[in-house]
Amino acid sequence: MWKNYIKIGFRSLLKNKLYTGINLLGLSIGLGVGILIFLYIQQETSFDTFHTNESKLYRVLRIEQWEGEEESSGPSVPIVLATALGQNITGIDSYTRWIDNNALAKTDDDDTFNQVITMVSPGFFVMFDFKMVSGMPLANSQDRNSIVLTESGAEKYFGNEPALGKTLRLQMADNYIPYTVKGVIENPPANSSMQFEMLMLDDNVDLLYSERAISSWFNVYGDTYVMLKDGITPSDLVNPFQSMVDIALGERTADFNYQLQLQPLTDIHLNYGIPTGNATVTNPRLLWVLGGIALLIILIASINFTTMAIGKSVTRAKEVGVRKTMGAAFGQLFFQFITEAIIITGIALLIGVIMAEVFLPIFNQLLNTQLVIHYSLNQVLILILLASSIALLSGSYPALFLASFKPTKVLKGTTNLNFGKIGLRKGLLGFQFFISISLISATVIMYQQMEEIRNYDLGLDHEAVLQINIPPPAANGLEDMIHKGFEYGQRMKNELKSQPEVIKQGLATSVYGDDSWINVGFQQEDGNTFYFNLNVIDENYAELMGLTFVQGRNFSADIPSDKSSGFIVNEAMANLMSWDAPIGETLPGTSFGENRAIGVVKNFHFESLYSKIEPAMMVMDVDNFFVGFNNIMISTDVSPKLFVKLQSNDLEVTLAKFQQIWSDIYGADPFEYSFFDDAIEREYAQDERLSQMISIAAVIAIVISGMGLFALASLSIASRLKEIGIRKVLGASTTQISLLFNKEFIKVTLVGIFLSIPITYWMMNEWLNQFIIKVPLGVGVFSLSLLAGVVFSIVIVSWQTISASWSNPVSTLKND
Repeated sequence: MWKNYIKIGFRSLLKNKLYTGINLLGLSIGLGVGILIFLYIQQETSFDTFHTNESKLYRVLRIEQWEGEEESSGPSVPIVLATALGQNITGIDSYTRWIDNNALAKTDDDDTFNQVITMVSPGFFVMFDFKMVSGMPLANSQDRNSIVLTESGAEKYFGNEPALGKTLRLQMADNYIPYTVKGVIENPPANSSMQFEMLMLDDNVDLLYSERAISSWFNVYGDTYVMLKDGITPSDLVNPFQSMVDIALGERTADFNYQLQLQPLTDIHLNYGIPTGNATVTNPRLLWVLGGIALLIILIASINFTTMAIGKSVTRAKEVGVRKTMGAAFGQLFFQFITEAIIITGIALLIGVIMAEVFLPIFNQLLNTQLVIHYSLNQVLILILLASSIALLSGSYPALFLASFKPTKVLKGTTNLNFGKIGLRKGLLGFQFFISISLISATVIMYQQMEEIRNYDLGLDHEAVLQINIPPPAANGLEDMIHKGFEYGQRMKNELKSQPEVIKQGLATSVYGDDSWINVGFQQEDGNTFYFNLNVIDENYAELMGLTFVQGRNFSADIPSDKSSGFIVNEAMANLMSWDAPIGETLPGTSFGENRAIGVVKNFHFESLYSKIEPAMMVMDVDNFFVGFNNIMISTDVSPKLFVKLQSNDLEVTLAKFQQIWSDIYGADPFEYSFFDDAIEREYAQDERLSQMISIAAVIAIVISGMGLFALASLSIASRLKEIGIRKVLGASTTQISLLFNKEFIKVTLVGIFLSIPITYWMMNEWLNQFIIKVPLGVGVFSLSLLAGVVFSIVIVSWQTISASWSNPVSTLKND
């Protein structure tokens, strides 16, 4: 029986090629998009679950709150914390630091690479399931001068040759230090929040940080992870943690609240409310939006399938009548039509899989991910279940509709093919337009917002500014790194000074972007703590960036005290310190060295427009300031960068010239550069990707909705051909007939559009609230959506009604 159903089903689908093609196109697109998005969501929600001990793995969070101040928290913790936890907390089985640093790496052939080095504790290799491909993990202090490379890192440095036992020279101190490759570890999988290429033991921290930085509980560098013993929960460690902190800080705990909390490893990747630290994080809102897009597109395609199947009932009514007359039962007819639905959905699933494979590179580029499609047995079963569900849900109503025809009425031509349910089909069409117009409105609003951000005056000049990354110098401690970095970068700056393409140039440790500037804090005698942001610059940086001085002046190379003790603040910093006349003011307290304010600049955005303008200070030398800070948080590399304002008609030639100058100064050190505008764009990359995805979804939705409108219009016209013929005989024009049908469908379109407006307004207002500046949600966008929807409906319906009205009425009426 089923064999016969399948054979007849294929015959019917091949006979109606246009109907079959439109259905296949809509369902294939919907399933292809759904496959990519659902596999991406599956990957994102599976982060860090591959570790055997994942339920016992946690990241330590630091929470500070001074009296009268907002709470400050994050995964960046003191270097000393990991050792303190291992020595004092009995519920902890293993621990590891995770500290990233940049360093130059040289091979035996003197090839030089700018390498990110991850310092970890020996516990890292016990806690996490990154498998050793060859060699041994780093076990104890005897491995201080050993490293472990990932497979990709080993290939980068040694090609196809075995990496074990080979040596790399790393600029970790005053000179290059040789490190021996002790092991090769597998590349971290795409669903790991911990990404690395070179591992070394954290015994090496003394090469990069001073003893004061290593032992301080208020200077934070990197993350710390712990593995709890069996049967121990985070709540069991609340009191031991607090006791350890109270003992370590002594009397200072009376001035503020300092706590430690544990964040589950599997919670890190999708917890956007906590600063990212060294882990990769995705905003879960993106997954909800993408999942919603996938479901909506599949739903639209399914509705389209249902509507078109009912539309074909006009041409299949007599087929049903004849079959019933020949003895076919209701159930046999129902299963015949369900079989056809299953066949077309199954073919659409295969095409959808092919589409997913073809468009995977574009999808990965769009979302900046590394999704790889692996079809496990579970995934294949899920896809089959999805296709079967679509076939049953979409095909059941048309099958019931067709199988319920009365043969006597059908063969006499007296069956009402609208069968009292045209309201349902119009409702489905209205829902399609509701979704499509919502997506179109959201696309327009998001485009306007991103354009507003691109054109917004940040208060600094970022046009044609080239950023050149100075090689990280060999240094001992943060202050030494900054001093030597400026000396190192000054050489390139001096050489570029005479180049005609260079208008201005300057050096600075921090760039534009969230968490880019150094976050510092100090406590006054009255107990109040001030937190603000710090950038170390030279005398040319403020002019290069076009900062506007509202009081005082810029740094001068001719005034030695400017470098040793001067500082410049923004208006927000002056307000924070309650300085009515900032020039000449000094930082309160006795901990600082000599210092004085020499200038105040107008507020400018040094962070993205998700954040309000924070208090900021700029200095030329950190020595007199770092001694007074009791809290220093560094989230990014603070090696100085050289910024160059360009005027060039041939950028490629200019960059080639700069690279040659670089090579003459720094030899084989890698020449790395970017443009300031690119740094700004990166801050909004996730919302840009979201906007692009919604734009694509809007196009897909409107195309599939157009198919649905086409199908419903076909049904309506096919069931009223005799009426059209009579109206033509009685003198009705093509325009009048077209208006008759357009009124019917414009009502449906308008209902869908008007229902979409409040929902879209609410959703986009929620999205816009994350920005400091945002475009107004006026009537313009929704008016445009209204006009676009009505015009779209008129074009599709008019096309079919005009074609029907041009037919010869004699041919239509002679069959009656």
